[in-house]
Amino acid sequence: NFFLNDVMIFLFFAIQCFRNHLLSFHQNITKHALKRLKATIFPPKPKKPESPFLLYVRHVKPQFIKEEPDMKYSEILQRASNEWAKLDFVEKQNFRVEFDKNYKIYTEKLREYDDSVTEEQKQLWKQKKKEYEKADIKKKYEVLGKPKKPLNAYLFYLWSKRKDKDPDIPTQDWIKSVSVSWKALSDEEKEPYITEAMQHNAQYSKDLKKWEMEMIRSGNFDIVRNKTLLEYKNANFEE
Repeated sequence: NFFLNDVMIFLFFAIQCFRNHLLSFHQNITKHALKRLKATIFPPKPKKPESPFLLYVRHVKPQFIKEEPDMKYSEILQRASNEWAKLDFVEKQNFRVEFDKNYKIYTEKLREYDDSVTEEQKQLWKQKKKEYEKADIKKKYEVLGKPKKPLNAYLFYLWSKRKDKDPDIPTQDWIKSVSVSWKALSDEEKEPYITEAMQHNAQYSKDLKKWEMEMIRSGNFDIVRNKTLLEYKNANFEE
C-alpha cells in the first residue's frame, strides 16, 4: 500500500509538471505569435534610448574586451557597475547629457509614430489580440483538464438516433429530420432525455467545482469563474 501510494503521488506530480511545461510552451508560442502579428499591423515602434549607465557600458566595453577577450557580458556589467559607482558627478553627467539628448529625439519619434497609427490598425489589433487570448484560454482549459459540458436533452435524443441513420442521407438533412421529430415529441416522451441531461449536468457541476478548486490551489485564477473565486474567498475568510 505504501509503495502504491508513493507511485500515485509520483504520477500526480509528474502529470502536473508535464501540464505546466506544456502550458508554458503553448503560452510562449502565443506570445511570439502575437509579437509577430503586431509587427505586421503596426509600423516599427521607436526604441527607448539606453540609460546613462548603459551608455557608459557601451563606452567601456571595448577596453574591457581588449584587456580580457573571454569576458562574459554579465562580467562586463558587473565590472562596469563597480566602476560607474566610483565615477564623479562630472564624468557621469556626460552620459546623462547624452541620454537626455537621445530621449528628446525618442519622444519626438514616438509622437510621430503615435500620429501615424490609424484607428483601423488599432481596431484590427484589438480584434486579433482578443482572438488569440480566447484561443489561449481554450488551450489552457484543454491542457489543465477542464471538465467538458454535458449534452443537453435534445443532443442526447440526437445521439440515441444515430444508429437509425440512413447512410445515404446527408448528415445535415438527417439532423434536420431529427430536430423536427424532437419538436413533435410530447413532454412525457422527452422526459427520459431531460432527466438524463439533468443528471449529467449535476455531475458536471460537481466535477467543475472540484476542478476549479484545484486550479485555485495551483494559482490558475484566470480560468476560474468569479462566482467560485468569491465562494472560496468567503469560505477562507470565515475560517
